[in-house]
Amino acid sequence: MLKSIDDMKFVFLALFLAIFTQTVTDGTPLFSMWDSFIAMSIIVFLSLVAKHYLDSPLPTFAYATIIGIVICLPDTIVRIFVLDSIGKVGFLSCCVPLLAFAGLSVGGRMEELKKLSWKIIVLFLVVSTSCFFGASLIAQIGFSMKGII
Repeated sequence: MLKSIDDMKFVFLALFLAIFTQTVTDGTPLFSMWDSFIAMSIIVFLSLVAKHYLDSPLPTFAYATIIGIVICLPDTIVRIFVLDSIGKVGFLSCCVPLLAFAGLSVGGRMEELKKLSWKIIVLFLVVSTSCFFGASLIAQIGFSMKGII
């Protein structure tokens, strides 16, 4: 539990950076997004606690996704609050701090990356290509079913 609370320091920093980025990009006042900060903090904290107490191989972001889905189900009490508050922050504003933290964490493991050498590039190309063609196939099927194409 103490680890979850300790991890929340980085979460607060990332959320503040996301909200600040949103403020810079579209001019939304910083203090008008307090509810966004609270809603996202609660979801992340619940996912950290779930990861700590549940014996499962799922990563923390999977718990955050599941909690977000459950909270936003049509019959939940907090659905409107969560959707309205989190809807104020754009996806790209959240990506900025997350990618910065990911880069910093990878930068600390350069020796491990050097051992992987060219294999990591091949893996990246396979995963990227697979994701692209998988998403294209799903879009093609969906658009065909709707009669758009």
